[in-house]
Amino acid sequence: MINIWRLTKIQLISSFGLNKALHTRDMKERRKMLLLSIGILIGIVMMAVVSFGYSFMIAETLEQIGRPELLLAIMMAVTCLIGFFTTIYKASGVLFGSKDYDLVMSLPIKTSHIVASRVVQLYVLNILFSLMVMVPAGVVYAIKVNPAVVYYLFFMITLLFIPLVPIIAATIIGTLISWISSRFKGSRLISLILTFAVIIVIILGSSQMNGNDPQLLADMSTQIADQIFNLYPLTVMYVDAVCSYQVAPLLLFIGISLLSFMLFTLILGSKYKAIHTGLTTSYSKNKYQMRSLAVSSPLYTLYKKELRRYFSSSIYVLNTSIGMVMLLVMAITLLFVSSEQLGKIIEIPELSNYLSRLAPLFVSLFVALSCTTSSSISLEGNHIWILKSAPVPTKTILLSKITVNLTITVPIVIVSSVLLMISLGTGWMESLLLLIIPVLYACFTAMVGVIVNLKLPKLEWTNEVSVIKQSASVLVAMIIGFISLLIPFGLSFLLSDLNGNLVMLGIGVVILVACGVMYRYIQSTGEFLFRAL
Repeated sequence: MINIWRLTKIQLISSFGLNKALHTRDMKERRKMLLLSIGILIGIVMMAVVSFGYSFMIAETLEQIGRPELLLAIMMAVTCLIGFFTTIYKASGVLFGSKDYDLVMSLPIKTSHIVASRVVQLYVLNILFSLMVMVPAGVVYAIKVNPAVVYYLFFMITLLFIPLVPIIAATIIGTLISWISSRFKGSRLISLILTFAVIIVIILGSSQMNGNDPQLLADMSTQIADQIFNLYPLTVMYVDAVCSYQVAPLLLFIGISLLSFMLFTLILGSKYKAIHTGLTTSYSKNKYQMRSLAVSSPLYTLYKKELRRYFSSSIYVLNTSIGMVMLLVMAITLLFVSSEQLGKIIEIPELSNYLSRLAPLFVSLFVALSCTTSSSISLEGNHIWILKSAPVPTKTILLSKITVNLTITVPIVIVSSVLLMISLGTGWMESLLLLIIPVLYACFTAMVGVIVNLKLPKLEWTNEVSVIKQSASVLVAMIIGFISLLIPFGLSFLLSDLNGNLVMLGIGVVILVACGVMYRYIQSTGEFLFRAL
């Protein structure tokens, strides 16, 4: 156990940059980390407040039908589902994507302990979200029911074990995908295809489940309990332990969680080296033949390099393109399901009107989730000196990263926008805005990512996950993207009396001006920031 704890501690310190933050003497760096910590704390508090409000509204409905215990079951199911979904495409990077593999494997430590430490790292990343969802729900339940003192003890104990089984299940799927793909040439491509297939099946399965009984969540009757309990039997044990104070379900819940963890680490530990070797092995397609060399411009050459780097990392592709996949799935779905039917399914009667008026912003929301540039500079790591010493302008280097982002987003935006034009039956002006505004947001998001990453680089890392999912630049760029959409959404509702096309046109002009200002900033200040890295 001591080896698992030590490895986990080192990995977490490295992932979150805690060592540098605690021991740096640079006051500018300390101030930056302090402001970032305050921002993260404010974000956590805001999410907890939203979670409390959502739990309180559900509790009000459940109280009317005499089933308050379903609140904890529902919120536990939400926590497990989101943890499962996000861990599927994160597991492979944490388990097999570390640069310190050779160093760690040379230590006199069992392979199962190394695997266990990496699974614990996934657990720590998920327990934070579990706390933000379950603690407010537990407080609401205590207010409504006024339970016995033993409730608080059982609630705190089980809270630590809630994310464990979903993480193990998601990690098993991620590991199976990695193991299957390692048996073939082009293992990274096969891994990406299989992971995307699993995610799309989950999305379609969820929508199909909701479509079969659209009144399931609205009624809040015993049907919802049966649905949750059948899909995830551990929820029954959890409710019996926490709400009914039964010791046997508590011990069974903890025992299943711990046993799953131990069995998984032992089994994966026996195959860990083989899977890692398969994933890192490269194959030569054919013998090299001397041919005439093609000459490309510096921008195109750097663009090809960036594109190869992008597709060489499965976690990079999955984390930054999942928004585009969801957008395409939604656009295709609307060809077969009308917006009126979709509004009934998700209980938003005015969804058809909202989509017709705010379709460009809905599409842009998925674009904001697909920013590759917010971590592209950090991913250079300790090899960034190669780019800095290259005989090309800094602007060309940064533009190559922006171009890759546009390559990922713009083609899917265009296809999805055309599909939405067909399904929504938009006029020529609405169609033009539906096409132009998301493309402008793609440019805006890409340039915001570059600027933020220049300001908040993270070049010292051992695992790509710590850069792609946990770095400050990714978080700040995402917040800016959401704020840039939240304001137009608010203005559209406030100015609902005005012509919707005129409002969207104004929003497009503002985004275009913002893109122009950021482009000039990259030209003027970008070189200074890049050379200072």
